[in-house]
Amino acid sequence: MATIKLNKTELKTQKNLLEQLTKYLPTLQLKKQQLQAELETIKNNESKVLAEIERKRNSISKWSVLLSQKLTINIYQTVQIEEVLTEIENIAGVDVPVFKDVVFKPFIYSFFIKPIWVDRAKKELRELVAEREKLKIVRQKMEIIAEELRQTSIKVNLFEKRLIPQCKENIKKIKIFLGDQEIAAICNAKIAKDKLKRKDEVVAEAV
Repeated sequence: MATIKLNKTELKTQKNLLEQLTKYLPTLQLKKQQLQAELETIKNNESKVLAEIERKRNSISKWSVLLSQKLTINIYQTVQIEEVLTEIENIAGVDVPVFKDVVFKPFIYSFFIKPIWVDRAKKELRELVAEREKLKIVRQKMEIIAEELRQTSIKVNLFEKRLIPQCKENIKKIKIFLGDQEIAAICNAKIAKDKLKRKDEVVAEAV
């Protein structure tokens, strides 16, 4: 840190800086708490989505052997994604994506040439794909919040452990210096007064 000037102007500057830092710190601390809480919520949500994916996989595994049958249609073409719909949510000043839905590409097939299980397969496979896309968005959201929390934690630590203590130390140092200067000025004035008094006494004795 640059050497501070030991004068009243610098003292005022340091006091103003300390006031600003002290005023802004609670805002940073609150943001940190909000981000920590949100990160925990997202982690819980991630666990729920993972559990739902596992549940759907287990459900599909019960009939997945049917997928090996030779069909006139490709069942996997029914789950081709056209668009993943998301919205933007602001959390503690940070914009994050929120999963809404998955739009699949249109796939038309004849009801007369498909086995009866195809509709169910399409439905469950699309549900599984949608959950996987939701998981991607949840993890993207988690990364954004985690990075913002990291940056905010750095700022809080900087304020608490460096900027505010340093500012207080600067104020203390300037006050001590100015106090010493004031005492020295008083002493010098007293010495000058005593010298003048003695000079006047010498002059009076000589008359």
